Amino acid sequence: MTIEKHKIKGEAKSVELDNGVVLTYCERGEQNEEVIIFPGFFFFTFIPVIERLAEHYHVYGVVMRFNGPTDQIGTDGRTHWGKQWGKDIYEFAVKMGLSRVHLFGKCHGSVPCWYIYKNHPEMVIDFCSFFLAPHLKPANSANWFGLLNQGLPAMMAAAVRDIETGVPKKMEEAHCMTEADIPNMWAIQEYASSSEKLWDCVEDCEHDLRENNIPICFLFGSDDPLFGDYYDSNVYLWQAVKNSRFVMLQGEKHLMEIDCPERVADEALIFFDMASRKY
Repeated sequence: MTIEKHKIKGEAKSVELDNGVVLTYCERGEQNEEVIIFPGFFFFTFIPVIERLAEHYHVYGVVMRFNGPTDQIGTDGRTHWGKQWGKDIYEFAVKMGLSRVHLFGKCHGSVPCWYIYKNHPEMVIDFCSFFLAPHLKPANSANWFGLLNQGLPAMMAAAVRDIETGVPKKMEEAHCMTEADIPNMWAIQEYASSSEKLWDCVEDCEHDLRENNIPICFLFGSDDPLFGDYYDSNVYLWQAVKNSRFVMLQGEKHLMEIDCPERVADEALIFFDMASRKY
Protein backbone atom coordinates (compact mmCIF):
# COMPACT_ATOMS: atom_id res chain seq x y z
CA MET A 1 0.00 0.00 0.00
CA THR A 2 1.16 3.53 -0.77
CA ILE A 3 0.87 5.92 2.15
CA GLU A 4 0.95 9.69 1.56
CA LYS A 5 2.96 10.57 4.66
CA HIS A 6 3.90 13.94 3.16
CA LYS A 7 0.30 15.10 3.65
CA ILE A 8 0.30 14.63 7.42
CA LYS A 9 2.45 16.23 10.11
CA GLY A 10 3.40 13.51 12.54
CA GLU A 11 2.36 9.88 12.53
CA ALA A 12 0.41 8.75 9.47
CA LYS A 13 -1.50 5.55 8.83
CA SER A 14 -3.28 4.01 5.87
CA VAL A 15 -6.18 1.69 5.18
CA GLU A 16 -7.20 -0.13 2.01
CA LEU A 17 -10.88 0.03 1.12
CA ASP A 18 -12.71 -2.90 -0.44
CA ASN A 19 -12.30 -1.36 -3.91
CA GLY A 20 -8.52 -1.23 -3.54
CA VAL A 21 -8.31 2.51 -2.84
CA VAL A 22 -5.78 3.35 -0.14
CA LEU A 23 -6.61 6.27 2.15
CA THR A 24 -4.06 7.99 4.37
CA TYR A 25 -5.16 9.22 7.77
CA CYS A 26 -3.96 10.41 11.15
CA GLU A 27 -5.47 9.27 14.42
CA ARG A 28 -5.46 11.03 17.76
CA GLY A 29 -7.32 10.53 21.05
CA GLU A 30 -7.60 6.74 20.76
CA GLN A 31 -8.36 6.59 24.49
CA ASN A 32 -11.74 8.27 23.93
CA GLU A 33 -14.91 6.41 22.98
CA GLU A 34 -16.82 8.88 20.80
CA VAL A 35 -15.45 9.42 17.30
CA ILE A 36 -14.98 12.50 15.12
CA ILE A 37 -14.24 12.13 11.41
CA PHE A 38 -12.41 15.12 9.96
CA PRO A 39 -11.64 15.04 6.17
CA GLY A 40 -9.03 17.31 4.57
CA PHE A 41 -6.58 17.62 1.67
CA PHE A 42 -3.68 17.58 4.15
CA PHE A 43 -3.04 17.74 7.89
CA PHE A 44 -0.32 20.25 8.69
CA THR A 45 -2.11 23.43 9.73
CA PHE A 46 -5.03 21.41 11.09
CA ILE A 47 -3.04 19.37 13.60
CA PRO A 48 -3.51 21.82 16.53
CA VAL A 49 -7.27 21.66 15.98
CA ILE A 50 -7.20 17.87 15.87
CA GLU A 51 -5.09 17.63 19.01
CA ARG A 52 -7.48 19.90 20.91
CA LEU A 53 -10.49 17.86 19.77
CA ALA A 54 -8.62 14.69 20.69
CA GLU A 55 -8.57 15.72 24.34
CA HIS A 56 -12.22 14.65 24.41
CA TYR A 57 -12.84 12.57 21.26
CA HIS A 58 -11.23 9.86 19.15
CA VAL A 59 -10.37 11.82 15.99
CA TYR A 60 -9.62 10.50 12.50
CA GLY A 61 -8.17 13.04 10.05
CA VAL A 62 -8.68 11.45 6.62
CA VAL A 63 -6.88 12.69 3.49
CA MET A 64 -9.12 13.41 0.49
CA ARG A 65 -7.57 12.00 -2.70
CA PHE A 66 -7.39 13.21 -6.31
CA ASN A 67 -6.45 10.04 -8.16
CA GLY A 68 -7.08 6.32 -8.21
CA PRO A 69 -10.19 4.41 -9.28
CA THR A 70 -13.49 6.29 -9.19
CA ASP A 71 -17.12 5.37 -9.72
CA GLN A 72 -18.92 8.66 -9.02
CA ILE A 73 -19.38 10.10 -12.50
CA GLY A 74 -21.08 13.41 -13.24
CA THR A 75 -23.32 14.28 -16.16
CA ASP A 76 -20.26 15.58 -18.04
CA GLY A 77 -18.63 12.13 -17.92
CA ARG A 78 -15.92 13.23 -15.48
CA THR A 79 -15.45 12.11 -11.92
CA HIS A 80 -17.76 13.97 -9.54
CA TRP A 81 -15.08 14.45 -6.90
CA GLY A 82 -17.49 15.88 -4.36
CA LYS A 83 -19.42 12.62 -4.32
CA GLN A 84 -16.26 10.52 -4.61
CA TRP A 85 -14.69 12.13 -1.55
CA GLY A 86 -17.93 11.56 0.33
CA LYS A 87 -18.18 7.92 -0.66
CA ASP A 88 -14.51 7.39 0.28
CA ILE A 89 -15.01 8.84 3.76
CA TYR A 90 -18.20 6.85 4.30
CA GLU A 91 -16.46 3.63 3.26
CA PHE A 92 -13.54 4.54 5.51
CA ALA A 93 -15.95 4.77 8.45
CA VAL A 94 -17.50 1.41 7.59
CA LYS A 95 -14.05 -0.18 7.19
CA MET A 96 -13.05 1.09 10.62
CA GLY A 97 -16.22 -0.36 12.13
CA LEU A 98 -17.80 3.01 12.92
CA SER A 99 -21.58 3.16 13.00
CA ARG A 100 -22.23 6.59 14.61
CA VAL A 101 -19.83 9.53 14.38
CA HIS A 102 -19.52 13.27 14.85
CA LEU A 103 -18.54 15.05 11.62
CA PHE A 104 -16.15 18.00 11.47
CA GLY A 105 -15.25 19.68 8.18
CA LYS A 106 -13.45 22.93 7.47
CA CYS A 107 -14.08 24.48 4.03
CA HIS A 108 -13.25 21.76 1.45
CA GLY A 109 -13.27 19.18 4.24
CA SER A 110 -16.96 19.79 4.82
CA VAL A 111 -17.88 18.47 1.35
CA PRO A 112 -17.56 14.72 2.13
CA CYS A 113 -19.32 15.37 5.43
CA TRP A 114 -22.25 16.89 3.55
CA TYR A 115 -22.30 13.76 1.35
CA ILE A 116 -22.66 11.56 4.44
CA TYR A 117 -25.27 13.95 5.89
CA LYS A 118 -27.28 13.60 2.67
CA ASN A 119 -26.83 9.91 1.90
CA HIS A 120 -26.16 8.24 5.26
CA PRO A 121 -27.85 10.33 7.96
CA GLU A 122 -28.14 7.27 10.19
CA MET A 123 -24.38 7.47 10.74
CA VAL A 124 -24.29 11.15 11.78
CA ILE A 125 -24.67 12.24 15.41
CA ASP A 126 -24.05 15.92 14.59
CA PHE A 127 -21.97 17.98 12.19
CA CYS A 128 -19.69 21.02 12.37
CA SER A 129 -19.55 22.66 8.94
CA PHE A 130 -17.01 25.42 9.46
CA PHE A 131 -16.22 28.35 7.12
CA LEU A 132 -18.27 26.92 4.23
CA ALA A 133 -21.81 25.66 3.63
CA PRO A 134 -24.13 24.81 0.72
CA HIS A 135 -24.93 27.87 -1.36
CA LEU A 136 -28.69 28.28 -1.51
CA LYS A 137 -28.47 31.79 -2.97
CA PRO A 138 -26.40 33.23 -5.85
CA ALA A 139 -22.93 34.56 -5.08
CA ASN A 140 -22.60 38.21 -4.04
CA SER A 141 -19.04 38.50 -5.36
CA ALA A 142 -15.99 36.45 -6.38
CA ASN A 143 -13.27 38.03 -4.25
CA TRP A 144 -11.79 34.76 -3.01
CA PHE A 145 -11.04 33.31 -6.43
CA GLY A 146 -9.81 36.71 -7.57
CA LEU A 147 -7.29 36.66 -4.73
CA LEU A 148 -6.22 33.14 -5.63
CA ASN A 149 -5.52 34.30 -9.18
CA GLN A 150 -3.35 37.15 -7.82
CA GLY A 151 -1.01 34.64 -6.20
CA LEU A 152 -0.11 33.34 -2.76
CA PRO A 153 0.85 36.69 -1.11
CA ALA A 154 -2.50 38.32 -1.94
CA MET A 155 -4.45 35.26 -0.89
CA MET A 156 -2.53 34.89 2.38
CA ALA A 157 -3.01 38.54 3.30
CA ALA A 158 -6.77 38.06 3.04
CA ALA A 159 -6.82 34.62 4.64
CA VAL A 160 -4.75 35.01 7.80
CA ARG A 161 -4.74 37.61 10.56
CA ASP A 162 -0.96 37.80 11.07
CA ILE A 163 1.17 36.82 8.10
CA GLU A 164 4.31 37.10 10.28
CA THR A 165 3.41 33.94 12.22
CA GLY A 166 5.21 31.60 9.85
CA VAL A 167 2.16 31.02 7.73
CA PRO A 168 3.90 31.03 4.32
CA LYS A 169 6.24 28.29 5.57
CA LYS A 170 3.31 26.26 6.90
CA MET A 171 1.48 26.63 3.61
CA GLU A 172 4.61 25.64 1.72
CA GLU A 173 4.76 22.47 3.81
CA ALA A 174 1.12 21.81 3.12
CA HIS A 175 1.41 22.35 -0.66
CA CYS A 176 1.72 18.67 -1.40
CA MET A 177 0.10 18.16 -4.78
CA THR A 178 2.18 15.98 -7.10
CA GLU A 179 2.37 15.86 -10.88
CA ALA A 180 -0.03 12.91 -10.78
CA ASP A 181 -2.67 15.23 -9.27
CA ILE A 182 -2.42 17.94 -11.91
CA PRO A 183 -4.88 16.40 -14.44
CA ASN A 184 -7.55 16.55 -11.74
CA MET A 185 -6.74 19.96 -10.27
CA TRP A 186 -9.97 21.35 -11.76
CA ALA A 187 -11.79 19.27 -9.14
CA ILE A 188 -10.62 21.59 -6.36
CA GLN A 189 -12.50 24.60 -7.69
CA GLU A 190 -15.28 22.52 -9.21
CA TYR A 191 -16.34 20.73 -6.05
CA ALA A 192 -14.32 21.75 -2.99
CA SER A 193 -16.22 25.00 -2.50
CA SER A 194 -19.65 23.87 -3.71
CA SER A 195 -21.24 21.25 -1.47
CA GLU A 196 -24.65 22.06 -2.95
CA LYS A 197 -23.48 20.17 -6.06
CA LEU A 198 -23.96 16.94 -4.11
CA TRP A 199 -27.68 17.43 -4.79
CA ASP A 200 -29.36 17.36 -8.20
CA CYS A 201 -30.50 20.95 -7.70
CA VAL A 202 -30.42 23.72 -5.10
CA GLU A 203 -34.13 23.20 -4.37
CA ASP A 204 -33.46 19.59 -3.34
CA CYS A 205 -30.57 20.74 -1.19
CA GLU A 206 -32.71 23.30 0.62
CA HIS A 207 -35.49 20.75 1.13
CA ASP A 208 -33.06 18.38 2.88
CA LEU A 209 -31.63 21.17 5.02
CA ARG A 210 -35.11 22.14 6.15
CA GLU A 211 -36.25 18.56 6.85
CA ASN A 212 -33.16 16.78 8.21
CA ASN A 213 -33.04 16.66 12.01
CA ILE A 214 -29.25 16.29 12.35
CA PRO A 215 -27.83 19.13 14.51
CA ILE A 216 -25.43 21.34 12.55
CA CYS A 217 -23.06 24.09 13.65
CA PHE A 218 -22.00 26.75 11.14
CA LEU A 219 -18.99 28.91 11.98
CA PHE A 220 -17.67 31.84 9.95
CA GLY A 221 -15.14 34.64 10.29
CA SER A 222 -16.50 38.12 9.65
CA ASP A 223 -13.40 39.05 7.60
CA ASP A 224 -13.24 35.84 5.55
CA PRO A 225 -13.59 36.76 1.84
CA LEU A 226 -15.54 33.54 1.27
CA PHE A 227 -18.12 34.60 3.85
CA GLY A 228 -18.62 37.88 1.99
CA ASP A 229 -18.69 36.21 -1.42
CA TYR A 230 -21.73 34.20 -0.29
CA TYR A 231 -23.12 36.60 2.28
CA ASP A 232 -26.78 36.22 1.29
CA SER A 233 -26.53 32.45 1.21
CA ASN A 234 -24.69 32.18 4.52
CA VAL A 235 -27.13 34.45 6.36
CA TYR A 236 -30.06 32.55 4.83
CA LEU A 237 -28.83 29.40 6.59
CA TRP A 238 -30.19 30.85 9.84
CA GLN A 239 -33.67 30.31 8.46
CA ALA A 240 -33.16 27.26 6.29
CA VAL A 241 -31.47 24.71 8.54
CA LYS A 242 -33.28 22.91 11.34
CA ASN A 243 -31.46 22.29 14.63
CA SER A 244 -28.63 24.62 13.67
CA ARG A 245 -26.21 26.85 15.57
CA PHE A 246 -24.63 29.85 13.86
CA VAL A 247 -21.35 31.29 15.18
CA MET A 248 -19.62 34.41 13.86
CA LEU A 249 -16.07 35.21 14.97
CA GLN A 250 -15.57 38.94 14.63
CA GLY A 251 -12.35 39.94 12.85
CA GLU A 252 -11.32 36.40 11.91
CA LYS A 253 -10.27 35.46 8.39
CA HIS A 254 -10.32 32.18 6.45
CA LEU A 255 -7.36 30.36 8.01
CA MET A 256 -8.68 30.36 11.54
CA GLU A 257 -7.04 26.99 12.14
CA ILE A 258 -3.76 28.94 12.10
CA ASP A 259 -4.85 32.15 13.80
CA CYS A 260 -6.94 30.66 16.63
CA PRO A 261 -6.97 26.84 16.47
CA GLU A 262 -8.08 26.39 20.07
CA ARG A 263 -11.06 28.72 19.56
CA VAL A 264 -12.10 26.81 16.44
CA ALA A 265 -11.85 23.48 18.23
CA ASP A 266 -13.58 24.80 21.35
CA GLU A 267 -16.57 26.02 19.34
CA ALA A 268 -16.91 22.48 18.01
CA LEU A 269 -16.59 21.00 21.49
CA ILE A 270 -19.21 23.39 22.87
CA PHE A 271 -21.58 22.46 20.06
CA PHE A 272 -21.11 18.70 20.43
CA ASP A 273 -21.83 19.03 24.14
CA MET A 274 -24.90 21.23 23.55
CA ALA A 275 -26.23 18.91 20.85
CA SER A 276 -25.90 15.84 23.06
CA ARG A 277 -27.99 17.53 25.77
CA LYS A 278 -30.50 19.35 23.58
CA TYR A 279 -31.33 16.83 20.89
